[in-house]
Amino acid sequence: MRRDQRRDPREPGRFWRITGQVVLLLVVFGSLGIGGWLTYLWHTLPSVAELKHWKPATPLRIYAANGQLLSVDGPRLRDTLQSQQIPDQLRNAFVSAENGHFWSHNPLYYPVSFPGILRAAWIDLIHFAPVQGASTIPEQVARNFYLSPEKTITRKVREILLAYKLARHFSHREILDLYLNKIYLGNGAYGVGAAAQIYYGKPVDELSLPQMAMLAGLPAAPEYFNPLANPKAARTRRNYVLGRMLAHGYISPRQASEAEASPLSAQYHNQGRNLARYATQWIEKWLVSQYGADMTYRTGLQVYTTIVPRLQAVANKAVAIGLENYSMGLDSLDPKHYRGPIAQLSETQITQALNGVRPAVLPPQDPANLHWGVVLSASKRKARISLEGQETIILGERGVAWINEPSGGGTPTKPVDIAKLLKRGDLVWLRHYVDPGWPQNGEYWRTAVWKTPAPGEAGWQLTQIPDVQGALVGMDNSTGAIVSVVGGFSYALSHFNRALYAYRQPGSSFKPFVYAAALDGPELLAHGRSDYLTPVSLVEDTPLKVKLPNGTYYKPINYEKTFSKTPIPLWKDLADSINVPSVRILMHVGIPYAINYAKQFGFKSSQLPPVPSLVLGAADVTPLQMARAYAVFSNGGFLVKPYLITKVVNANGDDLPLKNCALCVAQPPDKPAITPGVAYLMTRMLQRVIRDGTGVAARPLGHHLAGKTGTTNDEKNAWFVGYGRHYIAATWVGFDNNQPMGHWAAGAREALPIWIHYMKAALAGEGDYPFFQPEDVTQASVNPKTGTLESNGGEVFDFLSGFLPPASMPAFPMLGASATSLPGASQTPMPPGNGSGNFLQQFGNAPLQNPSASGNGPLGSNATQNGSNSGPLF
Repeated sequence: MRRDQRRDPREPGRFWRITGQVVLLLVVFGSLGIGGWLTYLWHTLPSVAELKHWKPATPLRIYAANGQLLSVDGPRLRDTLQSQQIPDQLRNAFVSAENGHFWSHNPLYYPVSFPGILRAAWIDLIHFAPVQGASTIPEQVARNFYLSPEKTITRKVREILLAYKLARHFSHREILDLYLNKIYLGNGAYGVGAAAQIYYGKPVDELSLPQMAMLAGLPAAPEYFNPLANPKAARTRRNYVLGRMLAHGYISPRQASEAEASPLSAQYHNQGRNLARYATQWIEKWLVSQYGADMTYRTGLQVYTTIVPRLQAVANKAVAIGLENYSMGLDSLDPKHYRGPIAQLSETQITQALNGVRPAVLPPQDPANLHWGVVLSASKRKARISLEGQETIILGERGVAWINEPSGGGTPTKPVDIAKLLKRGDLVWLRHYVDPGWPQNGEYWRTAVWKTPAPGEAGWQLTQIPDVQGALVGMDNSTGAIVSVVGGFSYALSHFNRALYAYRQPGSSFKPFVYAAALDGPELLAHGRSDYLTPVSLVEDTPLKVKLPNGTYYKPINYEKTFSKTPIPLWKDLADSINVPSVRILMHVGIPYAINYAKQFGFKSSQLPPVPSLVLGAADVTPLQMARAYAVFSNGGFLVKPYLITKVVNANGDDLPLKNCALCVAQPPDKPAITPGVAYLMTRMLQRVIRDGTGVAARPLGHHLAGKTGTTNDEKNAWFVGYGRHYIAATWVGFDNNQPMGHWAAGAREALPIWIHYMKAALAGEGDYPFFQPEDVTQASVNPKTGTLESNGGEVFDFLSGFLPPASMPAFPMLGASATSLPGASQTPMPPGNGSGNFLQQFGNAPLQNPSASGNGPLGSNATQNGSNSGPLF
């Protein structure tokens, strides 16, 4: 064997020695590198001392008139708690669920759990991805306050180092309190204080053991273990937490078994955010315009409003039920049809719904007073329905009777075959049976619908989301304080605030402003006119033609399309809402005069087209404007400024200035817009609307009330505006696209029932006091057939002092000319008038809008469709 081919016996030792040296060098340099990297990361960590004085971003809070919290809004819902406010048992629940060794001083487990890190690393290695977490409570505090949620090695190392830094500066209890005030617990809630309110509607010190365990189970997966979205998984997680609490000795076996057996009690408690959402939306928008979004939502502003929660809740219900009734055909003689289920669910989706999982096709929150259900089975006479996955109800014949009601009302000709109407998997809307005292045009709803439910039917009724919309504004007559605002059927479905921004034509509810102009003898006299009218002035209800400048004729018609055979006094023209006499009254006072007079009620010239149909509602107004205008009649003649906000304070309790705020409290007017006597006469005439006229359905309320119905041509808008001694409310119903509501739709059928339901609550607990009679009003007996004073007998009416009816037939002609015209000539603001003569000669060449009150005015048809919550309110 050659020498160079021999193996040196020392070679194996040299190899391992060199290998060892290389490994040692790698370990040394690697350790130095890692040490340097860790040293670099340590010195780049933020200071944790600032957490000693941590103050989280505090959300905006909006309060009702009685101090009730209406809204908590901000990027994060938070209710920061002091250490003494957090129950020990709640601490124990979170420690058991998230970090069992939290109270330990063993460096193997605190502030970082090294066994947990190794376990997580092994699982991540198996899955070739970072899927397992191992963060202790100090690590989670470090991540929540300083780091992003990304899963990288660098972020994890920074998290561990920050945990050690926190442990050096804070006690266990302090770290746990930071954690409990910061952790995200689903449904927008950050911290246990906010979560307790959201899920249980109570502070943390009132939570039960199973409720505490439920909250403690959420941090691991807030959306998956959400008891509102996934009750089955939430229950499993809650019971796991209870088991861990038992294992750590925080609860006894009996406490654990009782808590595990308890039902889920979580519900969505949104701290009143839906109670007056249309009102709080306006407030938030104004705050952002004044102070910016950051100051509005993060600095703890507190807004105090005029909303009365009791009345706001009634307003919400009244509008919702009224619109549902229209959609179901329960409000009129026009037949309506069931549009079918919301969706058809698959068997998998049915199973999910039975476990409480909300179908994705539904809006985030149930609209108005509706509940969703899934049909499980249907036979000819009944259907089994899972109500929101919580219970099974029976829907019987009474719950679907409205679908088969014949036009004109009455009992259905035959029962509905429910098996043909519903089938398994149908996702439907349901509501409780409505109070059978809900009136309609002086009568009650069909008895076929409102009979007491049969045993087992649970009082449920199939319904549907109405395609029609509505609005209501409730206001204090004398101050202008807005106590209720409803801008639509459901804020969850439409944010457009129709109460404040929907410009629609008011129909006959505009007549009182023109009638007031005709009754205001002092104002007419001040402009050189003596042709005032009185409540008993007679007006012919006969065909009338008004020739327009373009050569065409405007021919007003009455709602019933018939005419009376005898002259009608003003008060009855108004009570019965007769159109032709109203146009004659407008032509008598003069259109320019009427427009200028109407401006005293807060309307702008741009809203009031100079056309003969102005008195029939050719203007464009909002419910808020109508409530404000009618308040002039109810409060003795003063035009008050509606307001919603009384004050805004910052986190230090300092009042902030209320600048550029259309709905903030203001000084009351120092002088009336119209004389108190005219306001009182109009109130007395509007009382007859409820006593004997189109508003007679409100008469059973039994109080001194006044108001007026309104319906536009083609039944596109339905109104009722009315008031008592204290509150006034304006209601509107119509389609956003301005389509007709049906031949039988009217203010008395669509809007009045909503108003009655609301005013019944507004009048609760109040005495029945008559309206105050001012000094400039006197009483006299008249002959109702001639409208002249009667010395012996006759009927007593109220009049302005010094402006009584004549002792004999008036010198000027009765308002009964069959034709007149609007020739072009020079325009004067306050022209004289004598029935059909000179005032028409001076009307001028003002551009004419469509003379019919059909919803095609300059603002009405577009403003509602655009759905813009912006622009001037008055």
